[in-house]
Amino acid sequence: MTRADRADQALGRVRLAYERARVATAVRGIVVAAGLVALAFGLHRTSEAAWLVAGTLTAALAAFGWRGGAWRRGALAGVLAGLPPLVTPSLVFALSHGDHCAMCEHSATLTCMITCFATSSLVGIAVGRRAVSDRSPRRYAIAAIACAALTGLLGCGTTGLGGVIGVVIGLVAGGVTGWVVAGRAAHA
Repeated sequence: MTRADRADQALGRVRLAYERARVATAVRGIVVAAGLVALAFGLHRTSEAAWLVAGTLTAALAAFGWRGGAWRRGALAGVLAGLPPLVTPSLVFALSHGDHCAMCEHSATLTCMITCFATSSLVGIAVGRRAVSDRSPRRYAIAAIACAALTGLLGCGTTGLGGVIGVVIGLVAGGVTGWVVAGRAAHA
């Protein structure tokens, strides 16, 4: 076996190990998505739209995990940022109505919609502020906002269009605000 053949074999083993690590990260993203979906469906009523959001979140976490770098870091931050909009509406509904969100059969209450907007705005600000300090802020922010929105939509999306609008506008407005505030603080 020549030196070139040994080098090619070593390079092949390195590539295989690299691709295995990327696939393993993508699989971890799928496992995280499955856990989030189980949590969401336990807390909220299930609709066809919720299944679509669950599938999209699963695909996004797998893709961002496989891609790695700022995409993966942003996706993880987005999942963490999406937990408050996922969980808080069911807590607010339970405290204000003494019932479980899954029992909300007709439509969401104004309180739930405001909660979706408020929690999404707050986590959007945190994501925007954190994105500025990342090595690749745009990629981080895109992945974080996408995964936070999808995670939040698992909960707030069940409240109807008002909850969806609350999550999306809250995260985008909060993210932009956090980005601007953090950017100004960095330049001051």
